[in-house]
Amino acid sequence: MITLYCLENGALVRRVAENLQTLPDNVLWVDLLSPDQQEERFVESELGLDIPTREELAEIEDSSRFYDEDGAIFMTTTVVMGIADRRPENAEVTFVLTKRRLVTVRYSELSAFRQFESKSSRQPSNYATSHQIFLALADAVVDRIADVLESVQVELQALSRRIFDERKEHRRDLQQIIQQLGQHRSLLSQLGESLFSSSRLIAFYRLHAGEPKQGVAKGLLKALERDVRSLGEHQARLLGDIAFLLDATLGLINIEQNSIIKVFSIAAVLFLPPTLVGTVYGMNFERMPELGWPLGYPMALGMMVISAIIPYAWFKFRDWL
Repeated sequence: MITLYCLENGALVRRVAENLQTLPDNVLWVDLLSPDQQEERFVESELGLDIPTREELAEIEDSSRFYDEDGAIFMTTTVVMGIADRRPENAEVTFVLTKRRLVTVRYSELSAFRQFESKSSRQPSNYATSHQIFLALADAVVDRIADVLESVQVELQALSRRIFDERKEHRRDLQQIIQQLGQHRSLLSQLGESLFSSSRLIAFYRLHAGEPKQGVAKGLLKALERDVRSLGEHQARLLGDIAFLLDATLGLINIEQNSIIKVFSIAAVLFLPPTLVGTVYGMNFERMPELGWPLGYPMALGMMVISAIIPYAWFKFRDWL
């Protein structure tokens, strides 16, 4: 699908392209969402560009993701999608930036692009050039990462309270907590990859596009660089928090397991002397002095009880119970 964003009366207006023969002169941004070959050929012929295919978007080497060709800057970045559904995946987005127009190529619906559309409708004067639109889109991607990091931080704080709550019923399912920590760890790794990709994107843009002369674009670029740097530090700190919480959870699991083993060990020690007494008097030898004694049976029961009480009292004295 081809979506056009045109500059009309100083505002950015969205138009869905259908049965186009040519691109209007006032188009600033051409958004290709899961384009077919016909749509790719149309945009290539109109703009004189070689639009990257889906296979080319997936390549990881810098030479394939960032390059300058015939006055156009090609930049591919990684964006995390599917966060709301708890199934985060990496998606690739390519920005093709020329002096007059911006072309984006993507194969997934991205919330950052939807956020940009709502934001551009509130401040139409800030998106009057292709460079301003590109920087605003990059800023929307970074803002989305910031929102996700904030939500992860809130969830980690809730998990921390559950883990260290003195009431055991509030942290009963430690296995579920470990699974949640693992999910957050995986998500943060993907966000870190997206942040790293965004930093490469901004550095390549600054190198090949130069310092923006216009105030809006210049301010956006500086804010982007500052946000990416601070979010990278925040993401690293959250990874450290997850490592600490994971170690604490595993430690609590070990403590609980040791407590269970301790109970079984003490029970075995307590019942060992009575078992020994019962075993001795359970022998079937013909001559045993106590067999004919009227008090033999009460004596054996008493010895069993006393032999269990003595170890119990010793354990209590040593605070082992």
